[in-house]
Amino acid sequence: MTRLGPKQLALLRTVGTSSALVVASATSRRLCALGLMRAHGTDGSFAAITPAGLRALADAVEAGRVEMFQMPEREARDA
Repeated sequence: MTRLGPKQLALLRTVGTSSALVVASATSRRLCALGLMRAHGTDGSFAAITPAGLRALADAVEAGRVEMFQMPEREARDA
């Protein structure tokens, strides 16, 4: 299995549900070339994660390389 970079893992995590990336990017094109995402548009648009992408994401989560969810930081309020 190809070792994925932080941007690739972040993108897989983001679209790891029923979401799709509307506008193609260099990262999504590379993930499509690896078979981890599949573009539904002819120009590389509407890319969604594949079963292989989900497996790569799960492997990265289990290895501690990426968190599935990160709680947004809250701004401190003046008291």
